[in-house]
Amino acid sequence: MIDLKKLTAVGRVTPFRQGMWMARQAWRIMRFGLWLLARPFVWTWRTTTWPFRLGYRLVVAQFPNVLAASIALVSFVVISANFGSSAADADLLDGETGSSSLAMDLGASLGASLGDGVDFGSDVDLGGDVDLGGDVELGGDVELGGDVELGDGADLGDSVEFGDDVELGSEEGIVGDGDGADVVVSDNTVTSGQSPRMGLLLNVLMLEKAEAVLSSVPAYTAVFSKQELVGGELSDEQVMDVKIRHQPFSVYMKWQSGHKGRQLLYVQGENKGKMLVKLGGWKKRLPALKLDPNGSMAMKESRYPITKAGLLELVRESLAIRRGDLAKASGVQCQLIENHEFDGRPCYAFVVQYADRNASDRYRMSEMLIDRELGVPVMVRNFAWPTAGSEAEDLGLVEFYTYRKITFQRDVAAGDFDRGNKAYKF
Repeated sequence: MIDLKKLTAVGRVTPFRQGMWMARQAWRIMRFGLWLLARPFVWTWRTTTWPFRLGYRLVVAQFPNVLAASIALVSFVVISANFGSSAADADLLDGETGSSSLAMDLGASLGASLGDGVDFGSDVDLGGDVDLGGDVELGGDVELGGDVELGDGADLGDSVEFGDDVELGSEEGIVGDGDGADVVVSDNTVTSGQSPRMGLLLNVLMLEKAEAVLSSVPAYTAVFSKQELVGGELSDEQVMDVKIRHQPFSVYMKWQSGHKGRQLLYVQGENKGKMLVKLGGWKKRLPALKLDPNGSMAMKESRYPITKAGLLELVRESLAIRRGDLAKASGVQCQLIENHEFDGRPCYAFVVQYADRNASDRYRMSEMLIDRELGVPVMVRNFAWPTAGSEAEDLGLVEFYTYRKITFQRDVAAGDFDRGNKAYKF
């Protein structure tokens, strides 16, 4: 039976709609045919390129992790190659270490008080206002300036001349005629040619004075240079601007040479005990590194950790060594060189030499310059004993430190040791 409603509806379809319907059907048939023709090619393409597409998806999906790992790897490679070495002045004491002259103001400027059991060699000239403890033995040809006080049990050698206002304790054993022959009196001046113990005593006294000076100073700035033997190789000179604060102990360094632009910041009690290192040059774009001061990376090019940096620690270490030298019965020679200059400033120059390894296994010779005005060391150079196979001209330099342009600070500028300082860019 014919449905008149449907027939009527079909009859009402316009030719335009019929044409559109036929076109859509034709497009579907053509698209299906194209799909059938292209299917083998599509399958081949996907089969051959799926490893590349999979790798791309993995890289894109893991990009943050890949980036972090890449930065860490680059940082490690750069640091390993970057902690390395440019030569320091070698003319500080050259040609003068054989000098035996000694001239300094002991009595007036130091107000020295020497303890008991002190044995002075011959040809010693002590200035005014010197207090010598008990059991003091002075060798021959000794000159004592004015205002000298000797403790009990003092044994004075031959040819001793006393200046004005000399007070002697009891039980002096004066040997010789004591007429003062062959002695030249000079006010507040010590001259000694053959008294290694006297040289050590003076070095100890000056280091003690330096320790007191530095302990009273909250902070200071300087231009610091170092050259060290690390891992069997002598590094090139590194020069850096330094700022050091004693309480809490803090160090800021910025390299002028060696690794120009590198910065280091260490503040005791901050950053979980780590020191911050910001590399220079194009590497400054890398994030700041946090290193353990005693870790292998931080110690790769240093003999001492950053916690031992600065003049005060240098003085304390040197003072401990000199006191040990003073306790030795023999094997140590100490000379004080007169009228030495360093960086245009007058200095006292001490040269300590050891007879053999029994006297000192650590160093063969040590040189130190102490600034006369500031009263602190400005140069220390230490030499080790030659090793098997070393060449004859090898001096065995192991440590070379200098401090220039030292400026003591009573007040620490805000931000000097702040990692947030915009000038540091940590």
